[in-house]
Amino acid sequence: MPLVTLTTDWGLRDQHVAVLKGMLFKKIRALNIVDISHDILPFSIVQATYVFGNAYRYFPEGTIHFIGVGSFPSPKIELVAIKKDGFAFIGMNDGFFALLFPEQPVDIVSVSPSGQTFTAYDLPAVVDAIIHLSNGKNIYELGSRISTLYQRGGLRPVIEEDVIRGTVIYIDEFGNAITNIDKALFEKQRGTRKFEINARRQQYMINELHTSYSEVTSGHLVALFNNAGFLEIAINHGSAASLLGLKNNDNVRIDFTG
Repeated sequence: MPLVTLTTDWGLRDQHVAVLKGMLFKKIRALNIVDISHDILPFSIVQATYVFGNAYRYFPEGTIHFIGVGSFPSPKIELVAIKKDGFAFIGMNDGFFALLFPEQPVDIVSVSPSGQTFTAYDLPAVVDAIIHLSNGKNIYELGSRISTLYQRGGLRPVIEEDVIRGTVIYIDEFGNAITNIDKALFEKQRGTRKFEINARRQQYMINELHTSYSEVTSGHLVALFNNAGFLEIAINHGSAASLLGLKNNDNVRIDFTG
């Protein structure tokens, strides 16, 4: 049975997710659809990259992933299909895939439009691409091959000799603030030096890392690298977002000394 995942910023209050699923089931009733998330912050491809990027690898090879976050189709932004690492991906060429993949995939095509009029996504083209790939057909039959993915600047941390400047990219259900600063970058930049993590324009400073929330007493601030490898600012048994006022796109600065 073909397996398809959906990741969007469409929410579940409106009809959009149901419409896409209905169109898919009309084509193949024996289709297994898994919702990764429909609560991505509207138009936030950074947040989508974090949520989707830390989920899709756990699915079996052959899974087809649709990502509907960020841009709508336009003359400059096309719908693309990609094959990489045993998976198929369908979404917009607006910077998401360049952010998701450190190395550009080889198999990329610009999906031919359906010719039907839709105010947002060309859902018939999306559905046809998903069904085409679920039937094991050649990806290059979907459209014309392209050689490069659109690169969007300003999405990664800014690195200086003694400073890493990052941002909050995701607030999870517990109010923990996840940044775009990963452990490998932190350790490489840190070396043996001391550090100070500053959030909310230096209102909150942390100079110690922990491996779990329980290493600090209830209600206390904690910084750690989460299971996805990203720096997280949290409060044990509390909400960092609510209590500290942290929100998406807030700046987080790490200063190194010594």
